[in-house]
Parts: sequence; structure tokens; C-alpha cells
Amino acid sequence: MAKNPGPSYFEKPYLRGKSKKLKSQFFKSSSWSFSAVVFRALGGLTINKLFAVFLGTSGITLLSHFQNLISLFTLLPSEGVNRGIMKFWSDPQVEEGQKKSLFRTGFWISILMMLVVLAVLLWYKDFFFDRFIDQLSTTQFLIIFVPAVFLTLMTAMLNAVILSYRDVKSYAIISIAGVVLLTGTVYFGVTQGNIDQALLSFPVGYGLMFFCALFYFFKKRKTIQLSFKAPDKKSARMIWSFVFMALSSIVFGKLLDFGVRDYIINEFGTDRTGLWQSVVKMSNSYLLVFTGTVGVVYYPKMASLIHDNKALKDYVSKVMGFVAFVTVLCLGIYYFNRSFFLQLFFAKGFDKAAYLVQYQVIGDFFAILSYLLAYLLSARVQTWKYIKAQLFSAIIYLGLISLLLGQYNLEALTMAHMWRYIGFFLILVIFNRKLLFK
Repeated sequence: MAKNPGPSYFEKPYLRGKSKKLKSQFFKSSSWSFSAVVFRALGGLTINKLFAVFLGTSGITLLSHFQNLISLFTLLPSEGVNRGIMKFWSDPQVEEGQKKSLFRTGFWISILMMLVVLAVLLWYKDFFFDRFIDQLSTTQFLIIFVPAVFLTLMTAMLNAVILSYRDVKSYAIISIAGVVLLTGTVYFGVTQGNIDQALLSFPVGYGLMFFCALFYFFKKRKTIQLSFKAPDKKSARMIWSFVFMALSSIVFGKLLDFGVRDYIINEFGTDRTGLWQSVVKMSNSYLLVFTGTVGVVYYPKMASLIHDNKALKDYVSKVMGFVAFVTVLCLGIYYFNRSFFLQLFFAKGFDKAAYLVQYQVIGDFFAILSYLLAYLLSARVQTWKYIKAQLFSAIIYLGLISLLLGQYNLEALTMAHMWRYIGFFLILVIFNRKLLFK
């Protein structure tokens, strides 16, 4: 493999020792990433709007539930394998040959995990798939679904390599092109197909992004050479710590959310659940802006500073302060105009969900800060602390839902969300205290 193309603008102030302000650095280094994420957020909101207008609150409920199902396939490879690839490929102390070994091992681990998850979910098909299969047969549904999910996984893996080189501009261009393909595919599926086809258009559209990433690697084939040979034990051991952390995110995150949503659908129906999900999807949209803009630059840079505690502490502290300020500003604008935004990005009548926003935005504020600290545990490969933090937040969430749901109905879900992330944030501060307060 050829030499790393070199540091991006974002890391030059550290390498040259310049004393520029972090805000200026962060904004400039994130500009391409921000552009891509704006497109992704607008694409996501457009998809929400299409489902809301053509399929109503029930459509939003099914879309949320289906996206959650897809995440059960994608989260483990993306947050496990790809996070490991990005961490080690960003580390200047890891040799080039080892990086190639990590990629090919990660490739086979991703395929194995996808097949295992598929087998488990099909074993409980009635619970995981039957809500989404109405007019197609199970075989017809899976013939489209499985290849689309596979291409989505491969896209994320290729993007992890691109980000490890801090080639944010290329990543952004690929993302923007992919969002255009995704939105067009979903528009066609929603307006021309049945409900099954409308849902399937989502993973199909995401899968098409693979060809955009593939074109990048075709152009870079002389400088970036990826290997798909047999995996090796050393690379597998390096990646599995990240896989275990991602597994906790699935069990205590996405799988838990899937179960709670399924229970709420049975209790309140798809229409009322759709009101709650509209608020959740608004949260997901601006969390996407955060993770896509900040995470794309923050995690690789943090991983490159992992051997210098002083520089890492200074970097994390300043990013957290900047992010906290921007988050309060943006969430405040959303909260005071919540009815307007819900009708704008969904459809008439969704303003009835405005009363659910209050506790949701407080929880989202702490969720955003928690992501920064969780990234820190991940980059330092502190697996068990990461899993304990996930478990702690899940216990808070489930416990409060069981206590409050009977009295507060849907509002209990946003209350539980708020306390879940306050607790998650506090336990992460405790786990990172030696670095943060040394």
C-alpha cells in the first residue's frame, strides 16, 4: 500500500504547532463533512415527508421500525469492525501490512455477522419481519432485502478506509451522490409501489451508494490496494474488542428500541405511535448532523492522539465545549418552533406531537455529549467500561418506562429517554474522569 496521502487541514495546526482557535479549525476541517451531512439530513427528512404524506402516521411508524430492523444488521459491522478499522488505520504506529490484514479480516467478520444475524432474525420471523411483509412473499422480500443490506455494509466499510485517510472531501462527495440516489429510489418506491416496496426502497437506495464508493477505489487502485484474502488471528483479536462494544450497542440500544417500539405499537396502535416516532425521527435527523459532521473528523483525530494524553485531553475538552454551545443554540431554536418544524418535515396534523418534544430535546443534548465521551472509550479500547455504560442506560430506560407509562402514556417514553442519556452521560464522565480531570 502506498503512503498515507498526508494530513488533512484539520491536523496541520497540531503538526505545525500553530495556535489557531479550535472553532476556526473545527469549522474549516468539518466544512465538507457538514455539507454531506446537510444533504443526508435533508434526504432523511424528505424520506420522512414522503412516508408521512403518502402513508400517514402509520407509515412513519413502519418506516422507523424497518430502519431499526436494518440497523440490527448494520450496527455491529459499522460500530464494531469499521470503528476498529478506522481506529487502527488512523494510528501512525500501525504498519501498512497490518492495515491490509485488518481490512480483509474485517470483511470476513462482517459477512459472518450478517449471516448470523439473518439466521437469528429469521428464526423469530414473526416478531422481526411479519410487520413489513404484506403483499410480497417472504422469499420475494428477502431476495431484495439481503443483497441491499450487504451492499450497505460494504459501503460503510469502504467509507471507514476513506475516513482513516481523513479524505473528508471524497467521503462527502460519495455521501451526497448516495443521498441523491437514495431519495430518488424511495420516491419511486413510495409513489409507485405497495407498502412492502416502499419500505424496501430504503435499503435498496442505500445499497446503491456502494457503487459511488467503489468508483473512488477504482480511481485510487494504484495507491490504495485492499485485500480480500483469508482472515488472520492477530487482526481478528484487534477487531473483536470493538465488536463486543458494538454488540452492547445492539443489545442495549437498537434491539431494546425495537422491542419497546413493538410493545408501544401493540399498546397504542400505529397512528399514535407515529406521533412519538415523528419526534424521535427529528432527533435522529439532527443527531445525524452531529455524528456525520463531528464524528467524521473527531474520531479519527482522537485516535491519532491516543498516545498523547495531554493533547487528547485538551482536544476532547475543547470540542465538547464547542459542541455543547452549538447544541444548546440549535435545540433551543427547534424547541421554541417545534409545531412548525413537525408540520414542515412531516405533514399536517403532526404538530399534535409537539408536547413530546420538551423532554426529548433535553435527552438529546446529553446524548450528543455522551457520544463524544463514548467515542473516547472506544478509541482507548476500554471495552468493559463501554458495555457497563450501555447496560446502565438501558436499565434506566426500561425501568422508567415500566414505572411511568401507565400514568403519562407516550410522554413517559420521552421522559425515560431524557433520564437515560443523563445517566449515560454521568457514567461516562466517571469512566473518563482520569483523563478529563487529571
